[in-house]
Amino acid sequence: LSKIFNICISNKLIDKNPLQNVKKMKKNNYKIRFLSKDEEKRLFAYLPKYLSDIVICALKTGMRKGEILNLKWSNIDFEVDCIELLKTKSGKKRKIPLSAKLKKVLLQIKENNKSEYIFINPRTQKPFSDIKKSFNSAVKNAKIKNFRFHDLRHTFATRLIEKNIDIVVAKELMGHADISTTMIYVHSDADRKKNAINVIDDY
Repeated sequence: LSKIFNICISNKLIDKNPLQNVKKMKKNNYKIRFLSKDEEKRLFAYLPKYLSDIVICALKTGMRKGEILNLKWSNIDFEVDCIELLKTKSGKKRKIPLSAKLKKVLLQIKENNKSEYIFINPRTQKPFSDIKKSFNSAVKNAKIKNFRFHDLRHTFATRLIEKNIDIVVAKELMGHADISTTMIYVHSDADRKKNAINVIDDY
């Protein structure tokens, strides 16, 4: 609500934020749910081809479900291997490099796809409105607990951080407006703490 008032100030609709001195609640310190390698293998065993392609896109780009389902061929530049999102949650354009594996998947789809949209329902030949039912069914059959489609995005971010990708680069790929949102993926686990102490020992 405070942010809405700040936007109003920016647009010169009001002069002061009435919530300026109200103390903000702390963010919930919840545990990030991401896909393990074993869970990923089991999940793909139960995904139909069309859904498998969508999940690969999520794992290779960190895109939100809505961004993926609304993806058009006009968003893809195969010459420079890049996905350009024009409509995002933050309202800002975002470019995501195209991985070799995802490029191969998209080119295979393109061979038989005459739609302007990339991911279309094989039954109706129209863009998906949602895939929640089919995705949840695959997750259940794979015996994966407490996992949503959005957790694929968490998986992408977590894997970037685990591979020591620069936090600013991760922020840009995820399309986060604030780097503090990206920081929740930096897990200060026992192994990282031990490695940090070993670095000090080297001195």
